[in-house]
Amino acid sequence: MGCEPSAPSRTPSAFEILEAETRHAAFKLKKQIARFAKPAIIGTLTGSAAMNAFAFAAQTANPFMTAAAVTLGVAIPALIYALTRVGAALYIDCHSRG
Repeated sequence: MGCEPSAPSRTPSAFEILEAETRHAAFKLKKQIARFAKPAIIGTLTGSAAMNAFAFAAQTANPFMTAAAVTLGVAIPALIYALTRVGAALYIDCHSRG
């Protein structure tokens, strides 16, 4: 129970590493990192959402299914972003306790 370290089950993506490092950095360093990390994160999420939306909508037959496909395409990166933010905050909180 608690904050026991465990072996990672997968390799984190570049997006997840950028997010975790931005949240964990000292204030002065955070300002320098954010200049590059925020556009990279936004670009990654936007590109992923667009590619997912196009892939899901490619085989649709009517506007309703196209709208559902685009919604799903945008929702997946949004959920990954939200879970990464929560996971990074919990990881930092658990490992900052000494």
